[in-house]
Amino acid sequence: GEDGKGSQLRVITGHDARYIFKRRVIKNLNNVTNWSMTAKGEIVMRYLIQDQCGSGTELKRRLPVINVIPDPTDAIGKEYSIAESFTNLYEILTTIATQTEIGWRIKFDGELTLEFYSGTDRHETVRFDTNYESLSNGEFTDSAESYANTIYVGGKGTGTDRDIYEGEKILGEEIKLLIGENSFLLLEAGSEDILLVRHKETPNGMTRFEAWDNQTSMTTESEYETEALSMLTQYGQTLQVSGQGLAKCPYEYGKEYNVGDIITIAFSGKSAVVQILSVTEHWVFGQYDLEFSFGKPQNDLNKQLQLMLKQIQKASSKTSTTDSIQWYTIPTDTEMPSSDTVYNTIGFIGDCDTGATFKLYLDNEKNGAKTYHVYIKQLRGSGRLTLTTGRTGAVDLELDSGTYVTIIYVDELGNIYKTI
Repeated sequence: GEDGKGSQLRVITGHDARYIFKRRVIKNLNNVTNWSMTAKGEIVMRYLIQDQCGSGTELKRRLPVINVIPDPTDAIGKEYSIAESFTNLYEILTTIATQTEIGWRIKFDGELTLEFYSGTDRHETVRFDTNYESLSNGEFTDSAESYANTIYVGGKGTGTDRDIYEGEKILGEEIKLLIGENSFLLLEAGSEDILLVRHKETPNGMTRFEAWDNQTSMTTESEYETEALSMLTQYGQTLQVSGQGLAKCPYEYGKEYNVGDIITIAFSGKSAVVQILSVTEHWVFGQYDLEFSFGKPQNDLNKQLQLMLKQIQKASSKTSTTDSIQWYTIPTDTEMPSSDTVYNTIGFIGDCDTGATFKLYLDNEKNGAKTYHVYIKQLRGSGRLTLTTGRTGAVDLELDSGTYVTIIYVDELGNIYKTI
């Protein structure tokens, strides 16, 4: 070195601190087939860690990581739906982080603390390009093999009496039409009145990509739907990009860009807006190199899964329904009995003309945090239905009357949130 002491070489080996989660598999302690949840990426990851190696699991499975779960309104990451059982915890956490576009790390300052952070959208100001002297080479891998917009979930039964659940992404786009007999939403746009409508289309022909998911242990509609939601989010990523960066370029790592940021990459006549998934720095005898891994940012769950087709049929094509939904009549029914916590799908019918309140049962021992699929079916009136757990200081949720389907999440503190 320049201080005259001669060159010294130090080799440091080991694992990323997050790798400690590689020591756990996802186990559901309530004897339910899958650990399932739909929420923002950070919330899903933190609750998953809490349940698998934190305060939510047996003492012998716990790991010494500080994990503070924020209010969902303060959490980061796009929506994600998960349904996993006995898969490796670290691998699933990495998948969720990538799909929801968030970064995560474990910081050591006397104790191990789990942290999450969001990347910055810099695609208009940071461009890694072989023509801009910021990228030496790269490679695109764009394959339909890893993409699917239609999932068939094989559930209970065998042969011609087996449940087959079909879940589809709705392919949609917003279009503007002049006012006509099919008008349903009037907007003001300068001097011209126009309509904003959403054109919806199920995948068909060349736009349809199918995948099979064998889940023989599943028996209820809510299980099939949660599994389909999970699989459709995981099959979303189709573009992977890698590249060798130039250390001496217009952008300085850690200042003009960082891991998790969204940038533009271009070479060989192709360009894409991508997220920086990882940056590897190499120091070899005075030489410094950068190696990148990129991924294409995903649409959020609300856009990916709008109006997902719900259809259960027998393999013999005979129509079949399940009795997995528990209905409540408003305003006669005012609270959920403890015995009804076995249901993941609940529905409301009746009259809500002046508004009504329904109390969900909160069982911290078994169902402190739970996702419900909620069906509002012909709930008459102009009033709103308020869902509550009755917990002091907890957030309640108001739902409009009418007919629709939504997904809600009840956390361990009794807060209720609508995720879709």
